[in-house]
Amino acid sequence: MGKSDTEQTPLMKQYWEIKAAHQDKILLFRMGDFFEMFYEDAQTAAPILGVALTSRNKKSADQTPMCGVPHHSIANHINKLLAHGLKVAICDQIEDAKFAKGIVKRAVTRILSPGMVFDPDTLDTLQFNYIAAYDKNTVSFLEPTTGEAFYYSVAQKNEQTALIKILQPVELILSEEQKQKDGELYANLFVCTVHENKAGDAPVESAKRLMSYATHMQGEDILKTLLAFEEREYENRLQLGPDVLRHLEVFKTYKGDVKGSLFEAINHSLTAGGSRRLKQWLCFPLRSEKRINERLDQIQLWLANHEALKDIRQNMRGVGDFERRLGKISHPNSHPRDLKTLASTLQNIDGILHYFPEQKDQRQKVSFWQKEIDRIFVDEVPQNYREGGLVQKGVSEELDELIMLSTDSQSKVLELEQKEKELTQISSLKIRYNNVFGYYIEVTHTHTAKVPLDRYQRKQTLTNAERYTTDELVELERKVISARTRRAELEVEIYQQLKRDVLLEMAEFLK
Repeated sequence: MGKSDTEQTPLMKQYWEIKAAHQDKILLFRMGDFFEMFYEDAQTAAPILGVALTSRNKKSADQTPMCGVPHHSIANHINKLLAHGLKVAICDQIEDAKFAKGIVKRAVTRILSPGMVFDPDTLDTLQFNYIAAYDKNTVSFLEPTTGEAFYYSVAQKNEQTALIKILQPVELILSEEQKQKDGELYANLFVCTVHENKAGDAPVESAKRLMSYATHMQGEDILKTLLAFEEREYENRLQLGPDVLRHLEVFKTYKGDVKGSLFEAINHSLTAGGSRRLKQWLCFPLRSEKRINERLDQIQLWLANHEALKDIRQNMRGVGDFERRLGKISHPNSHPRDLKTLASTLQNIDGILHYFPEQKDQRQKVSFWQKEIDRIFVDEVPQNYREGGLVQKGVSEELDELIMLSTDSQSKVLELEQKEKELTQISSLKIRYNNVFGYYIEVTHTHTAKVPLDRYQRKQTLTNAERYTTDELVELERKVISARTRRAELEVEIYQQLKRDVLLEMAEFLK
């Protein structure tokens, strides 16, 4: 517990107001360059994250437990917490500290759970990240990071439980009624979350609950990379229970190691998606002779075409985790660099589709978007892209004009500086800029007598100099800052539109 209201600082009052609405989550509280955790959150998180547990008020009797992590490396830290079955609320600063009057405004900007991760790139590429739900007649699974969505028609409770145990979802989404009835059964096996709403375009109740939960947690953009729920065979597959998979050491040995398992021995996939598909096949082996022979015929076809197979596998090496890469673009925290990485992936997919003439339209689409991303973005996308410098010249006439004005400002400043030197006959006169005062003219005290006070307005007095401004300098500053601001805004608009277009066009390649 914290101090009483009368003893709390304004910062901690703000913390407790936000924490009160998220008591079941680890609250990451942004303070400058760090996300801090306090009290029980800090005591829980510190050993998981491997960071030191310290205190906020080391010299007082009330030593508030706390720990923190840098904001720029938050993704890995968040996923460590999620991997331990914890939920996380990200509380960010929603105003610039430079312009804040009193305490900086903060608000929870994202809520994360084991099934709804912050950054898919930090997940184990061989592992699924399923969330699951069930109703009276079905069990549904959704992989938010890859878009995979499917359900099984299973009505028997013991079969439903066995199926859930086989696929090992990281989060089980229950109704309130299910929690009351089955909570104890599943609580020791999975992270369980109650979510009542069952809205969404899905064929069965359990799938609708998952769709509703996914959009509740991550917003409508996730729908652009989620596939339609498909019904998968259950009766016509070999039924291998979790105990059988364990005893046969299909995925892990008795010692719990992947090395030495059947999966490790036969997995020669060159992409993460391929490895995950192989795991699915091993979970639910085919039982139909016809389906088995169809798969073997495909294998034989490619073995007979060795050179094409060799080239395809070479391109596969550059595909990476295409499913999660595309899924990540739909995340609220996605970055233009994710699109640049996708462009590289699309180039390799183009090389693969060369061997599938029937996929001509898809290949043209892949080639177009790969070139479009590279045409719009600069080669080296800046980390802080919201300040500009993201989009190349030639993409937008309006943007080109803004780029010219914002990048040509230095030469205009030098022109004005030279002009003022000649008018005032002060050779040491300088025009400079800082974040506090903006542009200013600096004149040493030695030459203050030469300053034309009819044009110059004093801004600041220093030990050795005076700083001034003029109407002309104010107007130049207005134009430059306006151009920089509008440039940054327009570049973000172009990025967001490109992101929407890519998600709309590329989702079909997840099927």
